[in-house]
Amino acid sequence: MSISLRKHMAKLLAATLAVSAMATASAAALDQPVAVLSSNLNSSVGTVLTADEIKTAEQSLAEATAKAKAEAEAKAKAEAAAAKAAAEKSEYNSLLTAPVSTKTVAYSSSLLASDAIKSNATSLGNYKLTFYCPCAVCNGTSSGKTASGTIAAEGRTIAVDSSVIPLGSRVYIEGYGVFIAEDTGGAIKNNKIDVFVSSHDRAYDLGVQYANVYLLG
Repeated sequence: MSISLRKHMAKLLAATLAVSAMATASAAALDQPVAVLSSNLNSSVGTVLTADEIKTAEQSLAEATAKAKAEAEAKAKAEAAAAKAAAEKSEYNSLLTAPVSTKTVAYSSSLLASDAIKSNATSLGNYKLTFYCPCAVCNGTSSGKTASGTIAAEGRTIAVDSSVIPLGSRVYIEGYGVFIAEDTGGAIKNNKIDVFVSSHDRAYDLGVQYANVYLLG
């Protein structure tokens, strides 16, 4: 190999290494105009590069730019996914630990199952919902006492098939929110839930509904 060719190869190798060094050092270096970049390369190499050598260096720069961009996008995507998963887990844990306060039972589109519920809870499928009150007609007794020993409360108490949903479990009924499985009933089997409300009129007015149900824990 001639001395002249060896010199050109050395210059080209140095240019490529300079491009890689600039790409690694700073993303801003990758955005410099070609003229400025060529000047920087020439300064790094210590001589003036030929047009072909500059073209080869520019190709190396383009490859380095594409690689840096892909790596940055992959990192951002991974960080976003991790943040989303952490937020969903935090939301789900809150559903497991926050007190289930009494509330008026009514369907609301704001209570559709979130990604946190869908990702972490156990989907039980679509359930038939009926409604009952503490009167003797609905409950067989007017004491208001549930099978688990609690006093039934609207917005908290539901009657379930305990062979499917264990008593004490938290249940998310899509469109209605979080309830606790506190009661049972002779007619409550398989995919049927009886939702406690405060009066017979309300139980009658609510009639029969259907909703997706999730077992929280």
